[in-house]
Amino acid sequence: MIKKYRISLELFLRIICYYVALLPIYIKYIQKTAVIILGVLGTLVLLFDFFYPKKTKKICNFILDKRYFIATLVFIICLLFKLHMSSIGCYHYLFKNQSAKVETTTILGMSRSIRSDEYMVHTPYYFSQYYNDYKKISKQMSLSGQDMIIGYNSPVKDISLLAKPLTWGYVLLGNEYGLSWYFSLKIILLVLISYEFVMILTKNNKKVSVMGALLIAYSPAIQWWLVPHMADVFLWSMTLCVIAYHFFTTNKRWLKNLLTILAPLVLSVFVLALFPSCQIPLGIIALCLFIGALVRDRKQISFEKRDVFRIIYVVVISTIILSYSLLTSLDAIKLLYNTVYPGKRISLGGNYTFRSLFTNLTTLFLPYKESNVLNNCEVSDFIHIVVPCIIIFPLLYKKLKEKKESNLIIGIIIFTALVIEMIFMFIGFNELLAKLTLFSYINRMELIYGFTATLFSLWTIAVLWKYKSILSMKVKIISILIFIVGYTLTITKQNVEYLPVYIYLIEILAFSVFVFLIYQGKQKNSIIMLFLILLVSSFTINPIAYGTSSITDYKLIPAIKKTIIKNKEYVLATNSLQMQSLLLANGIKTINAVNFYPDLKKWNLIDSKGKYTDIYNRYYHTEVRLTNEKTSFDLKQADMFILNLNVSDIKKWPVRTIVSPVSYDKLFDQTNIKFKKNKSMGYYVYVLE
Repeated sequence: MIKKYRISLELFLRIICYYVALLPIYIKYIQKTAVIILGVLGTLVLLFDFFYPKKTKKICNFILDKRYFIATLVFIICLLFKLHMSSIGCYHYLFKNQSAKVETTTILGMSRSIRSDEYMVHTPYYFSQYYNDYKKISKQMSLSGQDMIIGYNSPVKDISLLAKPLTWGYVLLGNEYGLSWYFSLKIILLVLISYEFVMILTKNNKKVSVMGALLIAYSPAIQWWLVPHMADVFLWSMTLCVIAYHFFTTNKRWLKNLLTILAPLVLSVFVLALFPSCQIPLGIIALCLFIGALVRDRKQISFEKRDVFRIIYVVVISTIILSYSLLTSLDAIKLLYNTVYPGKRISLGGNYTFRSLFTNLTTLFLPYKESNVLNNCEVSDFIHIVVPCIIIFPLLYKKLKEKKESNLIIGIIIFTALVIEMIFMFIGFNELLAKLTLFSYINRMELIYGFTATLFSLWTIAVLWKYKSILSMKVKIISILIFIVGYTLTITKQNVEYLPVYIYLIEILAFSVFVFLIYQGKQKNSIIMLFLILLVSSFTINPIAYGTSSITDYKLIPAIKKTIIKNKEYVLATNSLQMQSLLLANGIKTINAVNFYPDLKKWNLIDSKGKYTDIYNRYYHTEVRLTNEKTSFDLKQADMFILNLNVSDIKKWPVRTIVSPVSYDKLFDQTNIKFKKNKSMGYYVYVLE
């Protein structure tokens, strides 16, 4: 009777916790019906597991065993329904007078204005390639041309395309399906590869690997930075480790051949991501873990003579792809890395605080409220419990060494990486040491630390679940109390201004309960609680939407295209930072669209003496404002400036059409510029004569 009561209470608490997790989603987002459906489905799953636990286990094992088949099926379904996670819905709000539609394409969640790197740069760049016939150099946004491999690794019809599977959909199926292909494949690969990666680190612990797939692929940090290329380097670094490990340990010839084909493509796409602040540390971590796993499993190594030729093949193909891609982009790379921003940034560390050791307390609430410190992307973090894991590691190290546990080597590698990262974060390196170790490039150490902390948390969980009595209750309680006290000390005045202090105390308590469940070996409840934490904190960061009408169906677009007589003509978008992106995405050459490196040909025409070089020698967004005063540049932030353009300087550019939300009739009349004007739903389209 008591046992049944406990089980019933446990089921009741699971259902209550599930609905508590759904509550903020229901309140925040307009898709109430979708959330109700999720609630019903979740309840049915929990009830089914309660009444048929053995069948649930069989279903879960079937899903894991057939994961690649199921993943392929999910990918095809996503593609057929044109599902994606883009925030292009923001254009509906920005230009709502230009479209008769509303944002009905969003199934769940909402478009995020803060994700401007995605919907204002990445997606318009990719879409513009359709109109550029996927050539390597594009003049859609630049007089002198932009290298589209540098431009967020856009789809290009050359050998580099082999190493960019996320972009194949654009070239094969066009923009609408290409967008779905890109997002669907990326999130599916993140889940699959994270699972395989953690399987290696934990010596095939399936339950911890499921947690790893969730913790990595759906960590708030990865989801907020899902696009453009920050998440890519996490994905491909893990993939490299997985491919290399299985190449050396498998006895299956067909698998070795498949991995041999994949290896140079994955190595190339990892390098071509061109994001050294994360590439360098992630590459080092992946390499060290691969070596550690091979040392641990040295008895499983299977190496035959023909493997030498396979390795040679990998080296040769990688060299060909990278040599062509990088050497033909060398001038563009030099321009990029010699820019004021981001090229000349140097990181020395030493500027982090004690609170950086923990998951940022505001991370869970970022999908529902804008951060009051920096922005939601910058504040986002990985979900981990590394502090109690570090506290108990000396004891685990001693006992695992006594047990001659072979997987201890993985724990030592990850712990060492954590120590080095913490030294850099809290003490810092001098400039010479930073450059010698390449840490000078790492300006995203909080993300690298969060990822490493997640890996160490997962490794520790696997150890605790394998050796259930390895910790005494006294050690468990002490470590949790230290965790609670330490976490509470991270609450700052800015936190309290963002949310009431009791919210953070509840959050800390929830994390502490999560740690206790892990300590007690409550595996199913631990996984359920992790799922609920991620449901609240990250599952709705990016919207689930379909189609591309949010970026293509605007009355203004055909009206502007009619004004363009010659193919070399550009359109100038004024008094806006978004219109130029919308035009670019729809195949209109836009002279002030975002450039990754300076379009010197364009700027030299209006700044022949180079007076403003330091302002436009960067990755930049440009807002143009027309004036009858002398042309000047006004830097507003590291990646954005205002160009006050004298109207007489317009003729120095191949521009005939101007699009603006404000009227320039008076200014043009004053400066004797003849024009034709068409007003379309709040926007003026000027055709200069």
